[in-house]
Amino acid sequence: MFRRGEDRPARGSGRRGDRGSQFIEYAAYLPLFLLVVVVVTEAFLSFLALERLETAARAGARVAAESTADLGRQTAFDALPPWLDHAEVEIGRTGTGLYAQVEARTPILYPASPLHITLVRRVEMPDV
Repeated sequence: MFRRGEDRPARGSGRRGDRGSQFIEYAAYLPLFLLVVVVVTEAFLSFLALERLETAARAGARVAAESTADLGRQTAFDALPPWLDHAEVEIGRTGTGLYAQVEARTPILYPASPLHITLVRRVEMPDV
């Protein structure tokens, strides 16, 4: 404890070694934060693509069951958003009806990443 008249140490003199530590912490955590953001974004886009493939397969199977396979294939392509134009649509016959299968690779924001996964959705419709 200091008494009146005694010299006090200069303010902050004991913290000289802490200068710049916030920058070091920021620099250490920034790559981890960016990696988490990229993975979450890619996962979101993959789930969105799965939902769109399901919708296209359902529309293609419904039209193919009511009409022709070529019209069902075109309907499935038309139901896909432009960013999934590379998808492949297959219309076929099962023992009890028709199926539509839509297949596409995951939409990758960063092509250098090794997250290339093929997404497939298949919908079967009975003959009407």
